[in-house]
Amino acid sequence: MAPAAAAPPDAFLSYAGSATAIGTDRFIYGEEHFMRFQNGRIAERVVLYKCRNGAPFARKHLRYVDVLAPDFELLDMTGGLHEGVRSHAGGREIFYRESINDKETSGPLPRVPGLVGDAGFDEFVRANWAPLMAGEKRPLNFVIPSRLDVMTFQVRHIQPDTVAGLPVEMFRLRLSGFLGLLLPSIDVYYSSNDHLLTRYDGLSNLHDPSGSIYKAHIIFPPTSRKPSDSEAMRKALEARLARCQ
Repeated sequence: MAPAAAAPPDAFLSYAGSATAIGTDRFIYGEEHFMRFQNGRIAERVVLYKCRNGAPFARKHLRYVDVLAPDFELLDMTGGLHEGVRSHAGGREIFYRESINDKETSGPLPRVPGLVGDAGFDEFVRANWAPLMAGEKRPLNFVIPSRLDVMTFQVRHIQPDTVAGLPVEMFRLRLSGFLGLLLPSIDVYYSSNDHLLTRYDGLSNLHDPSGSIYKAHIIFPPTSRKPSDSEAMRKALEARLARCQ
């Protein structure tokens, strides 16, 4: 699904982002992404979430058993959040633990059409670029670990824009039906030429020390994208996580 310019047949790539609280300049965390491509398709991703001093406090590991709905595991040491989707001999399941003091709960991953999970949304946007740009609204069933279920969203193109001087296209992700009128939407910006994520505005998947979900404004500078290697991904997978001081 990834554009050829972004993903050689077999390669490792990395990029970084910085999150601030929406409406402020207050830094909340940094992100560093490491991606492995195989035969021109994304196969694996590791994301390190970092404190102001650069120390990692959370990690997400994705395996693209399904390009739109990958297996993933997120562990956040701030409060002990642990969630994701995993495969086993009996199928696939969603799991969730809100804090270190809670018991993990799990349930079967629903078998529904249009299933999208976590960073599989990037691949969804690229796969649906033409109809979205033509003004179509595209439905998807997005995995919500905290509910052990999926929720139906609609995605639509809003307008062209610029991020750091780069031409981008803005898309909006909103819950379908009545809930869409009550709950905040998520806005994402993808570069017009190679369809890469450059900005994200909305609810994060991380919690602050009080347990509230961050509302984040995240910029991913195109200049942060660079070749990487298996050793960098290995180090990201093995990095020690600790709460920010």
